[in-house]
Amino acid sequence: MRRPPILLLALVAALATACEPTCKQTCKKLIDCDSVDTPRQGLNECQAACEVQGRLYDDWGDTQKRAAFADMKRCITDSQCDDIDAGVCYDEDLYVW
Repeated sequence: MRRPPILLLALVAALATACEPTCKQTCKKLIDCDSVDTPRQGLNECQAACEVQGRLYDDWGDTQKRAAFADMKRCITDSQCDDIDAGVCYDEDLYVW
């Protein structure tokens, strides 16, 4: 039985975000990195901006940007502060901080 492509895309998106760090985890990492300059100093403001961006991609149905956003959050939480400061996770199309 052939599944409609939309269901397959939804499944892929769900699996891709299964291990996605939360915005709170990502923002905490950024704030804890003294060397990383972010315009959003507070955890709540950073978290809110991150969550709005994620919801926006969901509302648009843009699975590519949503997956890239999840990858960026994974990169931030998995990387060392010096690497983040050097731009290893930076994507000008996605970066909200």
